[in-house]
Amino acid sequence: MISKRNRFVIAAAICLVGLMACAHSSDTTTEEETKGALAEAKIEFDYADETSLLVVSPVQKQVLSLKNFRVGAGKNRILIVGVQVEEAGKENVADMVISGITCGGQTLSLISGSEVQLSSMWRGKEYYLKVAVYYLINPPSGEHDITVTYAGPVTSANVGAISLYNVKQAAPVNLVTNKQGKQKKIITQFTTKNDGAWVVDIVGGGHKSKLKPKTKGHIRRFNAQEKSGGKSSLVGGTLPVRSAAEVSLYWAQPRREINRLAHVAVEIAPHK
Repeated sequence: MISKRNRFVIAAAICLVGLMACAHSSDTTTEEETKGALAEAKIEFDYADETSLLVVSPVQKQVLSLKNFRVGAGKNRILIVGVQVEEAGKENVADMVISGITCGGQTLSLISGSEVQLSSMWRGKEYYLKVAVYYLINPPSGEHDITVTYAGPVTSANVGAISLYNVKQAAPVNLVTNKQGKQKKIITQFTTKNDGAWVVDIVGGGHKSKLKPKTKGHIRRFNAQEKSGGKSSLVGGTLPVRSAAEVSLYWAQPRREINRLAHVAVEIAPHK
């Protein structure tokens, strides 16, 4: 004969077994069910730095190097490099051509359509400003020099670089350019095509600047201010865009206007 206490223990055990079976069948996903269900990696910022051409006018240089740029070991990396150069006089425009850019012995590629050039008059002479954006898929990890070579000696130049990871391993294909003169600000509208994309943008100026981004979430990542030669500038930033949408890239500064402004923005798609 089973006592009341034993009957209670047996009933509790049966109930416990039933609950465990229920939990396994309903609440626990199998390995097959979890395939493809892992969260996608988000684009992450790695590192940024800048440098300027250290010359005393009228001395000129043909090569500008950003020393010991650090690239991390994150997967699916990309390196974005913005280049600015400025010269006075039409006879020097040919020297502004960018002959090549390397990082750790690897050659960067120009992002098609990213070159912007404009000019304006100042004290009876025409000054030319040019910016362009280059990229390298899967740059080598570690510290490497980023070296920019111009077609000829130039008086004023800046370089800024941004590395990211968890990005699509392909050339950026979505970009917008903008240019204007004698302004304290520049505003460029950009429409991203991918959810979770980042916009990387640079602004080259014909003066030293105090430009800062005014859009929420837009972070200034580098700030190159050339202190000799032509006293030009180059700033660069990143803006994450959670869902594909139109965004406003708004850079501004107080007081002084900048004679020449060139803005380039590119979309970096996430790795999937």
